[in-house]
Amino acid sequence: MRPRIELLLLIAGVSHLHAQGRDVDVLYGRWYRGNRSATYELRTTTPVGNTFGHGLAAYVLVHDSLGRRRAFYGAGWELQALRHRRTFGPYALAGVALGISTDTSTQQLAALWSIGGGVEWRPISWVALGMEARYRLQDMGPRGFWRTSSDARDGVSLAFGASLGIGKRGWSGGRAASSRPPLPPPTPPTPPTPPLMIIGNASGVVRTALDALGTPYVWGGTAANGFDCSGLVQWAYAQHGVRLPRMSRDQARSGNEVPPVLEALRPGDVLLFSAQPGGGVTHVGLYVGEQTFIHSSNDGVKLSRLEARDPDGAWWVTRWVGARRVVP
Repeated sequence: MRPRIELLLLIAGVSHLHAQGRDVDVLYGRWYRGNRSATYELRTTTPVGNTFGHGLAAYVLVHDSLGRRRAFYGAGWELQALRHRRTFGPYALAGVALGISTDTSTQQLAALWSIGGGVEWRPISWVALGMEARYRLQDMGPRGFWRTSSDARDGVSLAFGASLGIGKRGWSGGRAASSRPPLPPPTPPTPPTPPLMIIGNASGVVRTALDALGTPYVWGGTAANGFDCSGLVQWAYAQHGVRLPRMSRDQARSGNEVPPVLEALRPGDVLLFSAQPGGGVTHVGLYVGEQTFIHSSNDGVKLSRLEARDPDGAWWVTRWVGARRVVP
């Protein structure tokens, strides 16, 4: 029962932390090298740019046999790098926490420093499973990891955990960026129509995509019963023997770069959009021609204009950040 009790205490102790619509991670692990402790961690992670994330964290480290007679209870801050960049991949992290360290006869203020890395598998944008390894240093006093006291404890820990995304997604990589498009304004009364003639080496891809007009939006969808934005692009190209990555962030690196100006576009070019100025790619579509593109948005597969005078088109023009040519 003790692990359950300690985990409940951990969750209760940080229930006031605000997840800010980002990831909430729960981890359980072991601290080795003579420490013989079970580790319980709960943290929130907020993205900063395209590479880093940071957040608050709470820790409970309990010795296997000594229990609360040798334990650490604290909260602090963590910095992460390279998370959410792909469905399966590594990341780095570092953190520091302040708390109470209990020993067999004393209780005192302590700092817990840690640095390490992990690997996560993110089958869908808001759920991930992972494993972390990190070097921990528990400094009594505290005086700082660079001049620790004689009774400081250190060692390597391993932990397994799960991550749950809550609210609006802010990461630019992984499914978090590819599957849920930005929210556009209401569709204009007169929707655009496809050009009468579609020419070019990727014209067949465009016609295939046009056959999916009206298909419902399905988060993570990649088939004719429903698509998300990157799923539509991947599916249309796959029907013509061209393999593209599943996620919009990876599609943003496929093919060759095309300047984001209308005069440079050809039918079949992959258009890249960002929900926030300066942010990463969060939505993709296929250029059809005549300032029109096809994409899967919240109301399904539809056509939109890259036209500043069009109410719907103006919204997309301000968020258009690039284009890629998959078929030369």
